Amino acid sequence: MASFSDYIQKQAIASVELPMVHTTEYSRLAPIQASNTLQARMCTIFKEPLLYFFYGRPAYRDTSQINPTRDVGFYPICFVFRPGTICKKAKRVYPFDTGASQGGLYEPAVKRTEALGGYPVLAAVESARKIVTCFFDTEEQYLSNNPKSGLLFSPAENDAQMYYELINGGGDPGCDDRCSAVEIQIAESLDIRTDLMAIVLPTCFLENDDLARTILNVWRAEPLTYDADTGMRPIEFHGTVRYKIREFYRRSGLL
Repeated sequence: MASFSDYIQKQAIASVELPMVHTTEYSRLAPIQASNTLQARMCTIFKEPLLYFFYGRPAYRDTSQINPTRDVGFYPICFVFRPGTICKKAKRVYPFDTGASQGGLYEPAVKRTEALGGYPVLAAVESARKIVTCFFDTEEQYLSNNPKSGLLFSPAENDAQMYYELINGGGDPGCDDRCSAVEIQIAESLDIRTDLMAIVLPTCFLENDDLARTILNVWRAEPLTYDADTGMRPIEFHGTVRYKIREFYRRSGLL
């Protein structure tokens, strides 16, 4: 039997490398600004401090944030890092969000008991680029979670076939696009002053002059802002974050 990693390593590599993205909420921005660092936190799944990123696609969302709020501190922000940087520090790379896998959201296609052991790939950005080429053809299709059609697998490529079934709707009815977003884990905290390209955040936050100076002069990042109306559900803004990032990629010549 060919492992999923073996199957991926045989694939062609995409010609473009996308940025790495990390999503959090505004209430966590103050300590990030104070230290210029994203802090690795203890992961309950892997039992060690980790920082999580997705390749290209801001797929993470806090599914608990479904109630309307007037506190914009719960609204999402997203850090976008230059290609060729974060993955050099990678400890693990998976073709999906591992947290959702352990919640059973990928069953019946990928069982939670098999997800962590059966689907890690070589911890390098080349693995992400090969997954994109193999299962999506183009970066645009990967970002829009639109797998290519008609892939066929040999009996020895069962893990790859199960993943293909997963990304074509073979998971739980509550499964979202995290099932096909490539996850990158690093096992250290990250100084964001050198490799940050952009940050997506509510427009009103730039009224804070100190934060605006930090973004522009210390982090040297482009602010990508969205109008965060109060009284909305924070989870509703994740589509806006995705739109802002896709637009930024196009302007930057990455798509």
